[in-house]
Amino acid sequence: MRSEQVAWADLPPMYAPQASERATSQGDAEFAARLDGLITAWESGHGRPLQYRSLVEALAHKGQVTSASYVSMLRRGHRRHPRPELVEALAEFFDADAHWLRTGIRRGERRTDVSAVATVSHYPLRRLLLAAIDLSSPSLSMLADLAERIRPGDADLPTLRHTARLTDVS
Repeated sequence: MRSEQVAWADLPPMYAPQASERATSQGDAEFAARLDGLITAWESGHGRPLQYRSLVEALAHKGQVTSASYVSMLRRGHRRHPRPELVEALAEFFDADAHWLRTGIRRGERRTDVSAVATVSHYPLRRLLLAAIDLSSPSLSMLADLAERIRPGDADLPTLRHTARLTDVS
């Protein structure tokens, strides 16, 4: 029997990881939080802790060989960018949407930042902004640093009256 698909935003707040429990490294904290929420919801629904060994065995039956320590590192945010096939298998195990697990965006959901970017008339800037959507904070910082290094040597840049840093201030 398949249950309704779980989305992070639909989980009760008590299942959301506390700030101290979130990723402690520069790993993919957003993915880790979603995976942690799915595991916590599974444990709540089954009334027992999910043994990583059991999860690894279930993933192996789906053709995805991994280790319990790797799953633990994904959950804590110490590993980044799991294989798309592994994300698919995890989503299937938890009966969740793989696209949501990978990106944090539900299928068919239109992000407000995409709507805002669509209003930018300068095509190269709009293209850059669309490419930067959903990048992690460290990646956005690297992109902003790169742009700041390129800017002084680029004579073709249009004069902009207002500029903003692309880095995340949080």
